[in-house]
Amino acid sequence: MAFPRYDAPHGLGPAGAAPAHPVRQALASAEGLVRTRGGRSASVAVVLAALLAGTAAAAPPDPLSPLLSQARVAVREQPGMWTGASVARGERAVVVGAPRRLVAEVARLAGRADRTVTRVWGEHGGAVILVPRTEEQAAVLAAPAVVGGLAAVATGDRVIVQPAAFARLSAIGRQVVVTHELTHVAASGPRTVPMWLLEGFADYVGYLDSGLPVHVVAAELAAELAADPRAGGGAGAEGAPQAGTEAGTAPGAEAGTGAGAAAGTPLARLPEPADFAARPAQAYEEAWLACRYIAARFGERRLVALYRAALREDADAALRNVLGLTTAELTRLWRSSVRAELARS
Repeated sequence: MAFPRYDAPHGLGPAGAAPAHPVRQALASAEGLVRTRGGRSASVAVVLAALLAGTAAAAPPDPLSPLLSQARVAVREQPGMWTGASVARGERAVVVGAPRRLVAEVARLAGRADRTVTRVWGEHGGAVILVPRTEEQAAVLAAPAVVGGLAAVATGDRVIVQPAAFARLSAIGRQVVVTHELTHVAASGPRTVPMWLLEGFADYVGYLDSGLPVHVVAAELAAELAADPRAGGGAGAEGAPQAGTEAGTAPGAEAGTGAGAAAGTPLARLPEPADFAARPAQAYEEAWLACRYIAARFGERRLVALYRAALREDADAALRNVLGLTTAELTRLWRSSVRAELARS
């Protein structure tokens, strides 16, 4: 799975990108890979020794033991990648990589992120976070997920940081990204949920404590709607045919969902994979606003219940059972909410 870029939009970029939010601290780009001869095995052994280090036999069991084991597995899969790497332990994360100050910072961010994720989602197992030195190394670690243009990617129980993109983020942006990705790890399950819910929920948790207003987070979508105010229907016109569809429906689709609409049409439907590929920034914003609407109208617990239900059953059934809505009804309500909220902001 691949997740959002977070490289410049949403008030998350470097200083000057969003004057209303002055906290703009970014680390220097990650160091280049240090190639050594003869010392590689010794360096990797040091990393493994640090990972193996735990409490004394008489002390209580180390709560990070499962993550330490997972981190050892990750290091052994690509031993040459971790020459000179360091290890940092978070509250519920183990971070491996370089340079040392970035690893330490990611561990601190993960600690704060964990508190937010736990508050919303509940208890979870934590994550191993890998911080390679180059985008090429990140691509190897994340495969088959794509890391190009991304700041981080969650794959199973791991998060892989793409150092160059991560370095371009503001302090707020880094916190949002780490929280987003740890949400993916915590909320993973046996069934794939719809992409609007997958990414929208991760962004809902990621932005929860950011202090960023709607008009900053959804800047690209607001601009898109301003350029074409008729796109996606409007408040009071939810049942009208949507741009990019014939008579407002695809064969077999419910009226008003926008199913079958062109991927470039804003608010035509709850965003699907094609939308995330065609207009990624706007699709993430639409998904975030959908989950934000659900939490505002039904309560955060119902949003979490919806996600948990979607991990067990068909998404349409989950919507009916948890919210009492069809996909078409949620789409119409979400569309009106987005237009109203963006108009206010």
